[in-house]
Amino acid sequence: MEYLLRRISILNTVGIFCIGKEEDAVQSFQEHSEYNPIAQSEALRQRLIGGAKRQKEPYICKDDLSVYFACIQQEEHFYMIGPMSLKLLDRVEHYQYYRSYGMADFSEKRLVHFTFSEMLDIVELVTNILLKEEYTDNDLIYANQLVQETKEQEEQEQVLYDMKEGEEELYHHTYQEERKLLDSIREGRIEETLRYSRNMDADLGKLSSKELNHWKNVAIVAITLCTRAAIDGGISPSIAYRISDFYIQKSDGCNDIAQVIKYRDHAVEELTQQVQKKKGRKTSSYVERCRDYVEKHYRNKIYLADIADTLGLSETYLSRLFKKETGVRLQDYIVGIRLEHAANLLKYSEETISNIAEYVNFPSQSYMGKVFKEKYQMSPKKYREQNSPTEYFTVKQ
Repeated sequence: MEYLLRRISILNTVGIFCIGKEEDAVQSFQEHSEYNPIAQSEALRQRLIGGAKRQKEPYICKDDLSVYFACIQQEEHFYMIGPMSLKLLDRVEHYQYYRSYGMADFSEKRLVHFTFSEMLDIVELVTNILLKEEYTDNDLIYANQLVQETKEQEEQEQVLYDMKEGEEELYHHTYQEERKLLDSIREGRIEETLRYSRNMDADLGKLSSKELNHWKNVAIVAITLCTRAAIDGGISPSIAYRISDFYIQKSDGCNDIAQVIKYRDHAVEELTQQVQKKKGRKTSSYVERCRDYVEKHYRNKIYLADIADTLGLSETYLSRLFKKETGVRLQDYIVGIRLEHAANLLKYSEETISNIAEYVNFPSQSYMGKVFKEKYQMSPKKYREQNSPTEYFTVKQ
Protein backbone atom coordinates (compact mmCIF):
# COMPACT_ATOMS: atom_id res chain seq x y z
CA MET A 1 0.00 0.00 0.00
CA GLU A 2 2.81 2.41 0.82
CA TYR A 3 4.29 1.74 -2.60
CA LEU A 4 1.01 2.65 -4.32
CA LEU A 5 0.61 5.83 -2.29
CA ARG A 6 4.14 6.94 -3.15
CA ARG A 7 3.55 6.26 -6.84
CA ILE A 8 0.28 8.21 -6.81
CA SER A 9 2.03 11.11 -5.06
CA ILE A 10 4.88 11.16 -7.59
CA LEU A 11 2.78 10.64 -10.72
CA ASN A 12 0.21 13.29 -9.77
CA THR A 13 2.63 15.67 -8.02
CA VAL A 14 0.39 15.76 -4.98
CA GLY A 15 1.16 15.37 -1.29
CA ILE A 16 -0.07 12.31 0.63
CA PHE A 17 0.50 12.05 4.39
CA CYS A 18 -0.46 9.69 7.20
CA ILE A 19 -1.05 10.58 10.85
CA GLY A 20 -1.68 7.91 13.50
CA LYS A 21 -2.45 7.97 17.20
CA GLU A 22 0.55 10.14 17.88
CA GLU A 23 -0.65 13.14 15.95
CA ASP A 24 2.71 14.85 16.06
CA ALA A 25 4.24 12.04 13.95
CA VAL A 26 3.52 12.79 10.29
CA GLN A 27 4.50 10.18 7.69
CA SER A 28 5.00 11.67 4.24
CA PHE A 29 4.69 9.83 0.91
CA GLN A 30 5.73 12.98 -0.95
CA GLU A 31 9.19 14.16 -1.90
CA HIS A 32 10.09 17.68 -0.67
CA SER A 33 7.17 17.97 1.72
CA GLU A 34 8.69 21.12 3.21
CA TYR A 35 6.61 23.04 0.65
CA ASN A 36 3.37 21.38 1.73
CA PRO A 37 1.10 23.07 4.30
CA ILE A 38 -0.15 19.67 5.49
CA ALA A 39 3.34 18.94 6.74
CA GLN A 40 3.87 22.44 8.11
CA SER A 41 0.50 23.53 9.52
CA GLU A 42 -0.88 21.89 12.64
CA ALA A 43 -4.11 23.90 12.27
CA LEU A 44 -4.71 22.51 8.77
CA ARG A 45 -4.11 18.93 9.94
CA GLN A 46 -6.56 19.37 12.83
CA ARG A 47 -9.16 20.79 10.46
CA LEU A 48 -8.81 17.78 8.15
CA ILE A 49 -8.92 15.27 11.00
CA GLY A 50 -12.00 16.95 12.48
CA GLY A 51 -13.79 16.85 9.14
CA ALA A 52 -12.95 13.19 8.53
CA LYS A 53 -14.28 12.21 11.99
CA ARG A 54 -17.66 13.81 11.28
CA GLN A 55 -18.56 11.70 8.24
CA LYS A 56 -18.01 8.24 6.80
CA GLU A 57 -17.22 9.60 3.33
CA PRO A 58 -13.77 11.06 2.57
CA TYR A 59 -13.63 14.65 3.78
CA ILE A 60 -12.80 17.35 1.20
CA CYS A 61 -12.38 21.06 1.88
CA LYS A 62 -11.02 24.06 0.02
CA ASP A 63 -9.43 27.31 1.09
CA ASP A 64 -10.16 30.85 -0.10
CA LEU A 65 -7.94 30.40 -3.19
CA SER A 66 -9.76 27.26 -4.42
CA VAL A 67 -6.97 24.97 -3.23
CA TYR A 68 -8.42 21.61 -2.12
CA PHE A 69 -7.35 19.17 0.59
CA ALA A 70 -8.81 15.77 1.51
CA CYS A 71 -8.68 13.45 4.50
CA ILE A 72 -9.60 9.74 4.71
CA GLN A 73 -9.94 7.93 8.03
CA GLN A 74 -8.74 4.33 8.18
CA GLU A 75 -9.38 3.06 11.71
CA GLU A 76 -7.00 5.12 13.87
CA HIS A 77 -5.03 6.57 10.95
CA PHE A 78 -5.80 9.65 8.92
CA TYR A 79 -4.53 9.96 5.35
CA MET A 80 -4.35 13.49 4.02
CA ILE A 81 -4.11 14.57 0.37
CA GLY A 82 -3.20 17.97 -1.05
CA PRO A 83 -2.76 20.66 -2.03
CA MET A 84 -4.80 20.40 -5.26
CA SER A 85 -5.30 23.82 -6.82
CA LEU A 86 -8.13 24.25 -9.32
CA LYS A 87 -6.68 27.42 -10.78
CA LEU A 88 -3.33 28.82 -11.76
CA LEU A 89 -2.32 31.14 -8.93
CA ASP A 90 -0.47 34.31 -9.80
CA ARG A 91 2.53 35.57 -7.82
CA VAL A 92 0.44 37.56 -5.32
CA GLU A 93 -1.92 34.63 -4.75
CA HIS A 94 1.02 32.30 -4.16
CA TYR A 95 2.31 34.69 -1.51
CA GLN A 96 -1.13 34.83 0.13
CA TYR A 97 -1.42 31.03 -0.03
CA TYR A 98 1.83 30.32 1.83
CA ARG A 99 1.29 33.13 4.33
CA SER A 100 -2.20 31.85 5.17
CA TYR A 101 -0.63 28.62 6.45
CA GLY A 102 2.07 30.41 8.42
CA MET A 103 4.82 29.33 6.06
CA ALA A 104 7.81 31.21 4.70
CA ASP A 105 7.41 32.78 1.28
CA PHE A 106 7.76 29.97 -1.25
CA SER A 107 6.19 32.06 -4.02
CA GLU A 108 8.70 30.68 -6.52
CA LYS A 109 7.39 27.17 -5.80
CA ARG A 110 4.35 27.03 -8.05
CA LEU A 111 1.34 24.86 -7.23
CA VAL A 112 0.35 22.18 -9.70
CA HIS A 113 -2.95 22.87 -11.45
CA PHE A 114 -5.68 20.18 -11.32
CA THR A 115 -9.12 19.97 -12.88
CA PHE A 116 -12.07 19.34 -10.58
CA SER A 117 -12.45 15.83 -12.02
CA GLU A 118 -8.76 15.04 -11.47
CA MET A 119 -9.03 16.10 -7.85
CA LEU A 120 -12.01 13.79 -7.29
CA ASP A 121 -10.28 10.92 -9.13
CA ILE A 122 -7.25 11.12 -6.84
CA VAL A 123 -9.38 11.09 -3.69
CA GLU A 124 -11.49 8.19 -4.99
CA LEU A 125 -8.41 6.17 -5.95
CA VAL A 126 -6.66 6.64 -2.60
CA THR A 127 -9.92 5.81 -0.79
CA ASN A 128 -10.24 2.58 -2.72
CA ILE A 129 -6.65 1.61 -1.88
CA LEU A 130 -7.13 2.36 1.82
CA LEU A 131 -10.71 1.27 2.49
CA LYS A 132 -11.53 -1.02 -0.48
CA GLU A 133 -14.66 1.09 -0.99
CA GLU A 134 -15.86 2.89 -4.11
CA TYR A 135 -17.29 6.40 -4.04
CA THR A 136 -18.69 8.23 -7.05
CA ASP A 137 -18.10 11.88 -7.86
CA ASN A 138 -21.60 12.72 -6.66
CA ASP A 139 -21.03 10.87 -3.37
CA LEU A 140 -18.06 13.11 -2.60
CA ILE A 141 -19.58 16.30 -4.00
CA TYR A 142 -22.78 16.16 -1.97
CA ALA A 143 -21.25 14.72 1.22
CA ASN A 144 -18.81 17.63 1.32
CA GLN A 145 -21.22 20.24 -0.07
CA LEU A 146 -18.77 21.14 -2.85
CA VAL A 147 -21.61 22.61 -4.90
CA GLN A 148 -24.38 24.88 -3.68
CA GLU A 149 -27.28 23.19 -5.47
CA THR A 150 -28.21 19.51 -5.44
CA LYS A 151 -29.55 17.69 -8.50
CA GLU A 152 -33.04 17.80 -6.99
CA GLN A 153 -32.81 21.58 -6.61
CA GLU A 154 -31.67 21.88 -10.22
CA GLU A 155 -34.65 19.81 -11.37
CA GLN A 156 -37.00 22.06 -9.42
CA GLU A 157 -35.40 25.16 -10.95
CA GLN A 158 -35.70 23.56 -14.39
CA VAL A 159 -39.45 23.06 -13.96
CA LEU A 160 -39.86 26.72 -13.00
CA TYR A 161 -37.64 27.79 -15.89
CA ASP A 162 -39.70 25.76 -18.37
CA MET A 163 -42.88 27.40 -17.08
CA LYS A 164 -41.35 30.87 -17.41
CA GLU A 165 -40.02 30.16 -20.88
CA GLY A 166 -43.41 28.94 -22.00
CA GLU A 167 -45.08 32.09 -20.64
CA GLU A 168 -42.58 34.40 -22.31
CA GLU A 169 -42.78 32.45 -25.60
CA LEU A 170 -39.01 32.20 -26.01
CA TYR A 171 -38.25 29.89 -28.88
CA HIS A 172 -34.90 28.35 -29.62
CA HIS A 173 -33.79 28.12 -33.23
CA THR A 174 -34.70 24.80 -34.81
CA TYR A 175 -32.35 21.91 -35.28
CA GLN A 176 -32.73 22.20 -39.05
CA GLU A 177 -31.60 25.84 -39.02
CA GLU A 178 -28.54 24.88 -37.02
CA ARG A 179 -27.77 22.09 -39.48
CA LYS A 180 -27.94 24.54 -42.38
CA LEU A 181 -25.40 26.76 -40.66
CA LEU A 182 -22.99 23.94 -39.89
CA ASP A 183 -23.34 22.44 -43.37
CA SER A 184 -22.53 25.80 -44.97
CA ILE A 185 -19.33 25.92 -42.89
CA ARG A 186 -18.34 22.36 -43.82
CA GLU A 187 -18.75 23.29 -47.48
CA GLY A 188 -16.93 26.63 -47.21
CA ARG A 189 -19.87 28.87 -48.23
CA ILE A 190 -18.98 32.12 -46.49
CA GLU A 191 -21.96 34.36 -47.38
CA GLU A 192 -24.52 31.68 -46.47
CA THR A 193 -22.72 30.98 -43.20
CA LEU A 194 -22.88 34.59 -42.06
CA ARG A 195 -26.50 34.93 -43.14
CA TYR A 196 -27.62 31.81 -41.26
CA SER A 197 -25.67 32.88 -38.18
CA ARG A 198 -27.23 36.34 -38.05
CA ASN A 199 -30.75 35.14 -38.85
CA MET A 200 -30.66 32.73 -35.91
CA ASP A 201 -29.88 35.48 -33.37
CA ALA A 202 -33.49 36.63 -33.17
CA ASP A 203 -34.78 33.15 -32.28
CA LEU A 204 -32.30 32.30 -29.55
CA GLY A 205 -33.49 31.47 -26.07
CA LYS A 206 -32.00 33.26 -23.11
CA LEU A 207 -28.62 31.78 -22.11
CA SER A 208 -28.28 34.17 -19.17
CA SER A 209 -30.45 36.61 -17.27
CA LYS A 210 -27.81 39.28 -17.97
CA GLU A 211 -27.81 40.52 -21.54
CA LEU A 212 -24.03 40.76 -21.92
CA ASN A 213 -23.48 37.29 -20.47
CA HIS A 214 -26.20 35.95 -22.78
CA TRP A 215 -24.32 37.14 -25.86
CA LYS A 216 -20.99 35.90 -24.54
CA ASN A 217 -22.54 32.46 -24.10
CA VAL A 218 -24.05 32.64 -27.58
CA ALA A 219 -20.64 33.48 -29.03
CA ILE A 220 -18.87 30.66 -27.18
CA VAL A 221 -21.45 28.05 -28.17
CA ALA A 222 -21.51 29.21 -31.80
CA ILE A 223 -17.72 29.30 -32.14
CA THR A 224 -17.39 25.85 -30.55
CA LEU A 225 -19.97 24.27 -32.87
CA CYS A 226 -18.55 25.99 -35.93
CA THR A 227 -15.03 24.88 -35.03
CA ARG A 228 -16.13 21.25 -35.09
CA ALA A 229 -17.91 21.78 -38.40
CA ALA A 230 -14.79 23.39 -39.89
CA ILE A 231 -12.69 20.40 -38.83
CA ASP A 232 -15.29 18.15 -40.45
CA GLY A 233 -14.87 20.35 -43.52
CA GLY A 234 -11.22 19.40 -43.72
CA ILE A 235 -9.15 22.06 -41.97
CA SER A 236 -6.53 20.91 -39.49
CA PRO A 237 -7.54 20.83 -35.81
CA SER A 238 -4.52 22.97 -34.87
CA ILE A 239 -5.68 25.81 -37.13
CA ALA A 240 -9.33 25.45 -36.12
CA TYR A 241 -8.63 25.47 -32.38
CA ARG A 242 -6.19 28.36 -32.66
CA ILE A 243 -8.92 30.46 -34.29
CA SER A 244 -11.52 29.21 -31.83
CA ASP A 245 -9.43 29.84 -28.71
CA PHE A 246 -8.53 33.35 -29.84
CA TYR A 247 -12.09 34.51 -30.50
CA ILE A 248 -13.56 32.78 -27.44
CA GLN A 249 -11.05 34.59 -25.23
CA LYS A 250 -11.75 37.88 -27.01
CA SER A 251 -15.51 37.39 -26.52
CA ASP A 252 -15.15 36.41 -22.88
CA GLY A 253 -13.08 39.48 -22.04
CA CYS A 254 -15.31 41.93 -23.91
CA ASN A 255 -17.84 44.24 -22.22
CA ASP A 256 -19.63 45.47 -25.34
CA ILE A 257 -22.48 43.41 -26.81
CA ALA A 258 -21.95 44.62 -30.38
CA GLN A 259 -18.25 43.75 -30.20
CA VAL A 260 -19.02 40.27 -28.82
CA ILE A 261 -21.32 39.61 -31.77
CA LYS A 262 -18.65 40.81 -34.21
CA TYR A 263 -16.06 38.52 -32.62
CA ARG A 264 -18.52 35.66 -33.13
CA ASP A 265 -19.07 36.64 -36.78
CA HIS A 266 -15.34 37.02 -37.40
CA ALA A 267 -14.67 33.57 -35.97
CA VAL A 268 -17.40 31.97 -38.09
CA GLU A 269 -16.20 33.79 -41.19
CA GLU A 270 -12.53 32.91 -40.67
CA LEU A 271 -13.31 29.24 -40.03
CA THR A 272 -15.41 29.07 -43.19
CA GLN A 273 -12.68 30.83 -45.20
CA GLN A 274 -10.19 28.23 -44.04
CA VAL A 275 -12.52 25.46 -45.22
CA GLN A 276 -12.95 27.25 -48.56
CA LYS A 277 -9.16 27.47 -48.99
CA LYS A 278 -8.85 23.79 -48.12
CA LYS A 279 -11.48 22.86 -50.71
CA GLY A 280 -9.36 24.61 -53.33
CA ARG A 281 -6.39 22.38 -52.53
CA LYS A 282 -6.51 18.81 -53.77
CA THR A 283 -3.83 17.11 -51.72
CA SER A 284 -3.49 13.76 -50.01
CA SER A 285 -4.05 13.19 -46.31
CA TYR A 286 -0.29 12.75 -45.91
CA VAL A 287 0.39 16.26 -47.19
CA GLU A 288 -2.39 17.74 -45.06
CA ARG A 289 -1.04 16.03 -41.97
CA CYS A 290 2.40 17.32 -42.89
CA ARG A 291 1.02 20.87 -43.09
CA ASP A 292 -0.63 20.39 -39.73
CA TYR A 293 2.64 19.21 -38.19
CA VAL A 294 4.46 22.29 -39.49
CA GLU A 295 1.73 24.61 -38.18
CA LYS A 296 2.00 23.06 -34.71
CA HIS A 297 5.80 23.02 -34.54
CA TYR A 298 7.00 26.02 -36.58
CA ARG A 299 8.48 27.62 -33.44
CA ASN A 300 10.77 24.62 -32.94
CA LYS A 301 13.40 22.97 -35.09
CA ILE A 302 11.59 20.78 -37.62
CA TYR A 303 13.38 17.73 -38.93
CA LEU A 304 12.20 15.86 -42.00
CA ALA A 305 12.92 12.58 -40.21
CA ASP A 306 10.51 13.50 -37.39
CA ILE A 307 7.65 14.36 -39.78
CA ALA A 308 8.25 11.22 -41.86
CA ASP A 309 8.30 9.08 -38.72
CA THR A 310 5.05 10.65 -37.50
CA LEU A 311 3.36 9.89 -40.83
CA GLY A 312 4.91 6.44 -41.22
CA LEU A 313 6.66 7.35 -44.48
CA SER A 314 10.25 7.42 -45.66
CA GLU A 315 11.93 10.84 -45.81
CA THR A 316 12.57 10.53 -49.55
CA TYR A 317 8.98 9.61 -50.34
CA LEU A 318 7.55 12.41 -48.17
CA SER A 319 9.78 15.04 -49.81
CA ARG A 320 8.84 13.85 -53.28
CA LEU A 321 5.11 13.64 -52.46
CA PHE A 322 4.99 17.11 -50.90
CA LYS A 323 6.76 18.74 -53.85
CA LYS A 324 4.58 16.89 -56.36
CA GLU A 325 1.26 17.88 -54.74
CA THR A 326 2.08 21.44 -53.66
CA GLY A 327 4.75 22.50 -56.13
CA VAL A 328 6.87 23.69 -53.19
CA ARG A 329 9.76 22.03 -51.40
CA LEU A 330 8.89 21.10 -47.82
CA GLN A 331 11.76 23.18 -46.43
CA ASP A 332 10.56 26.22 -48.38
CA TYR A 333 7.03 25.65 -47.07
CA ILE A 334 8.33 25.64 -43.50
CA VAL A 335 10.17 28.92 -44.10
CA GLY A 336 7.00 30.37 -45.64
CA ILE A 337 4.90 29.49 -42.58
CA ARG A 338 7.47 31.12 -40.31
CA LEU A 339 7.48 34.21 -42.50
CA GLU A 340 3.68 34.48 -42.36
CA HIS A 341 3.75 34.41 -38.57
CA ALA A 342 6.65 36.88 -38.52
CA ALA A 343 4.72 39.25 -40.78
CA ASN A 344 1.70 39.17 -38.47
CA LEU A 345 3.90 39.88 -35.46
CA LEU A 346 5.52 42.79 -37.28
CA LYS A 347 2.07 44.23 -37.97
CA TYR A 348 0.33 43.63 -34.67
CA SER A 349 2.95 43.32 -31.92
CA GLU A 350 5.47 45.61 -30.27
CA GLU A 351 8.21 42.98 -30.22
CA THR A 352 11.59 43.88 -31.69
CA ILE A 353 12.55 42.31 -35.00
CA SER A 354 15.28 40.28 -33.33
CA ASN A 355 12.78 38.85 -30.82
CA ILE A 356 10.36 38.00 -33.61
CA ALA A 357 13.11 36.21 -35.54
CA GLU A 358 13.92 34.16 -32.46
CA TYR A 359 10.24 33.49 -31.69
CA VAL A 360 9.49 31.95 -35.11
CA ASN A 361 12.79 30.02 -34.94
CA PHE A 362 14.92 31.68 -37.59
CA PRO A 363 18.63 31.16 -36.88
CA SER A 364 19.28 34.92 -36.86
CA GLN A 365 17.67 38.28 -37.52
CA SER A 366 19.83 38.74 -40.62
CA TYR A 367 18.68 35.43 -42.08
CA MET A 368 15.05 36.33 -41.48
CA GLY A 369 15.67 39.68 -43.13
CA LYS A 370 17.11 37.96 -46.20
CA VAL A 371 14.26 35.46 -46.74
CA PHE A 372 11.65 38.06 -45.72
CA LYS A 373 12.84 40.42 -48.45
CA GLU A 374 12.73 37.62 -51.01
CA LYS A 375 9.06 36.98 -50.24
CA TYR A 376 7.72 40.47 -49.51
CA GLN A 377 10.13 42.57 -51.60
CA MET A 378 10.96 44.75 -48.61
CA SER A 379 12.79 44.54 -45.31
CA PRO A 380 10.97 43.58 -42.08
CA LYS A 381 11.41 47.17 -40.85
CA LYS A 382 9.85 48.64 -43.99
CA TYR A 383 7.02 46.09 -43.84
CA ARG A 384 6.25 47.11 -40.27
CA GLU A 385 6.24 50.81 -41.17
CA GLN A 386 3.83 50.26 -44.08
CA ASN A 387 1.45 47.77 -42.46
CA SER A 388 1.30 48.43 -38.71
CA PRO A 389 -1.87 50.05 -37.33
CA THR A 390 -1.22 53.54 -35.98
CA GLU A 391 -1.22 52.43 -32.34
CA TYR A 392 1.69 50.06 -32.99
CA PHE A 393 3.77 52.39 -35.09
CA THR A 394 6.09 53.65 -32.38
CA VAL A 395 7.54 50.27 -31.43
CA LYS A 396 11.26 49.72 -31.10
CA GLN A 397 12.94 48.50 -34.27
